[in-house]
Parts: sequence; C-alpha cells; structure tokens
Amino acid sequence: MSELTALSLMLRREIIRFIRKPNRTILPSIISTFLYIFAFGYALGSAIPSMGGYSYVQFMLPGLVMMQVILHAYINPAYSLFSSREDRYIEDPLTTPMRYSTMVVAYVLGGMVRGLFIGLIIAGITMLLFRIWIYNILLFVLFLLFTAATFASIGVMLGQWSRNIEDVGNVMSYVLSPLLFLGGVFFSIDIIPADWIRWLSWLDPLTYVVDGFRYAMIGYEHTNPYYCLFAIIASLIICFFASLKFFESGYNLKT
Repeated sequence: MSELTALSLMLRREIIRFIRKPNRTILPSIISTFLYIFAFGYALGSAIPSMGGYSYVQFMLPGLVMMQVILHAYINPAYSLFSSREDRYIEDPLTTPMRYSTMVVAYVLGGMVRGLFIGLIIAGITMLLFRIWIYNILLFVLFLLFTAATFASIGVMLGQWSRNIEDVGNVMSYVLSPLLFLGGVFFSIDIIPADWIRWLSWLDPLTYVVDGFRYAMIGYEHTNPYYCLFAIIASLIICFFASLKFFESGYNLKT
C-alpha cells in the first residue's frame, strides 16, 4: 500500500468520523454562532455605535467564523487521536510500514477539513444574510488554511499528550476560549478600558489571527494583515514539526 493510499484512507476515516454525527460535531456550533449573532449583534449590538465604519454585526462576524475554525480544527485530531489510543486501534497503523509523517498529515488534514467545513458554512450563511462580500479573497483563503492547519497540529500534540478525555476539553475551556475572547472576537481591543487587559490582548497570538482575518473578510484593518499572515505561517511551521517530532517520540502511543 502506497503512502498516498494510506493517507487517503486515514483522512477518509477522520472525515467520516465527524460527518456521521452532525448533531454532535456540526449543528451545535452553527446554532451557538447564530445565538451569538442574535444576542450580541441584534440585542446588544443595536446600542453599540459602529466600529471603524462597520456595524457591530459586521465587525463581529469574522471573529465568530475564525473562532469556530480554530475550535473545530483543534478538537477533531485531539479527540480522534486520544480515542484511538484509548481503544488501542492506534496500534494498527503503528505496526504497518506507514510513515509517522503520513499519519500526522492525515490527522492534521482531518482537523482542517472539519474546521474549514464549519467555518465556510457559517461564513456563507452570514454573508448572504448581511450582504457582505469578501474584501480580499486570497487573504481570506490563506488565513483559513494556515490557521486551521496550525490548530490541527496543536490538536495532534494535545491528543497524544492527554492522559484522560478531560484534558482534551480543558484545553478548549481554559486556554483556547479565553484567548479567543481576549483576542477581540467580539470587540476592538482599543475600547478595553484597563491598560493591563489591553496589554494582555496584545500579547495574545489569537489577536493577530482575528485581526488579519477581519481585514480579509470585511476590510477592517487594525494590524497589518501581512504581518499577521507571516506570524501564522511561522506558527504553523513550528507547530507542525513539533507535532511530528512528538509523534515520532512515541510518547503515550506505544505500550
């Protein structure tokens, strides 16, 4: 069996895994996103003046899309790899001549497919509803691809590292979600009243992901989007090779 065939089979399994259970993997995120739009966009947003010449709903939408891309790109490989360790079916591919790099790429691609699938559904529906057209389609695609790949690589590492299923969820609850909220998904960092919180936001790497994607989607520029893109590409290279080396170490994989 060639590496390409092995890759396609593992990727197919990763995609089928989340497609088969849409009520657990797809629908809750889409529904929660539109609840955010209703609660913050309509109910509270009508009382908020425009931000940078954009309505509050328009300003918020890119952050909501990117939030779902990040969370789903992370969670798919993290849960999949953890489950395969728990159920011991990770031992099947490990005992084949398949390269470790092929397995890591399959997990990363699986996470990317899920993150992009959810993100593009939300982006498509909201753009139709609010009559938004993509401001820079090349940057829009690049931000989605590189961000999804980065967080899928992180998901591979965390899925391998986690000792129990709670560890996988705790990263979302205690790390990713706070970083996303601090990163300006729902507001401009400039309006944060406390200086120390504003500095924390500037130190948050997700601030630059959200800023760059917001420019690509609606044209709102707060940080140079090309600097943001460069930072994401650099993060992807580091995270992917770290996940590959960690996988090759066999930590928590081999008994």
